[in-house]
Amino acid sequence: MMKLMNTKVFSVILLCILPCSLFSFDWPVHNGRVVKNFGQNGKGLPERGMLFLYEDSVFPADTGEVLFVSSSINGRLFASPLGNWMAIQHQDSIIGIYSHLSEINSNSVPSLVEKSMSIAKAGTSGWATQPQLQFTVFDRKTSGYVNPQLLINMIDQQAPLIRQTILANRDGQKIVLGQLKSVRQGTYRVYIDANDGAAFFGNNQVAPYQFTLFVNGMLQGELELDLLAAKNGSLQVGLRKSQKSNQVYQIDGTYFVGEIQLNRGKVLCEVVVSDAAGNQKSQTYQFIVE
Repeated sequence: MMKLMNTKVFSVILLCILPCSLFSFDWPVHNGRVVKNFGQNGKGLPERGMLFLYEDSVFPADTGEVLFVSSSINGRLFASPLGNWMAIQHQDSIIGIYSHLSEINSNSVPSLVEKSMSIAKAGTSGWATQPQLQFTVFDRKTSGYVNPQLLINMIDQQAPLIRQTILANRDGQKIVLGQLKSVRQGTYRVYIDANDGAAFFGNNQVAPYQFTLFVNGMLQGELELDLLAAKNGSLQVGLRKSQKSNQVYQIDGTYFVGEIQLNRGKVLCEVVVSDAAGNQKSQTYQFIVE
């Protein structure tokens, strides 16, 4: 059986676009709790960064140059959903965006910052309802948002959880694999309901990093939540194999992984889900196609 691409292998691919030194990124908060992560399905919409519930100092994820500070203290004319926010040019083409900050005075922010330097405090500005920090990473080379978890050395030994794998035929009828012993032959779209967990996520169920689908040992579908970028007039998901986000993200919280053709006979379907730290969970389904 073909195995899932390791996260370290992905890093080599990512390095073709991003500089090596980016993998020294740190978390921008200390002991914050992640309630949303990059790629998470929010009722059909992808999350573009990481949301920390936090009430203390915010630090740069890496050294960099402050490009822009938006603050109500400095007479901002229009309210922003991000509230008070700051953009920092990190290495090469990477920009870190830190939002929902407490009040900051742009005149007191240095032009160059270090990892150990507090740049602000998490706050309730913008659309925040409690003290928090929204952290996003934008890459100018790809004109897209990058998954921050791939730039940080994460300590995580907890594998993702696969809740359901669902087949949907051309008429929209859905079949939950594992509940039926047989299905009719035909073309099916495959949706996966899965989430990830780790100590820094608390009890929150967030998005895994990669989904892979095999049918009778053959790779039939793959989805990587590594990049969100606007291409050809639509938001696309994935660096190596981009797909339209409105096709991938379903309003019920599932992810579209691929379309398969099932012919008569015995079928072995395997789903593999991986997180950004390389932990994997697989689920195998065996059924008859009539």
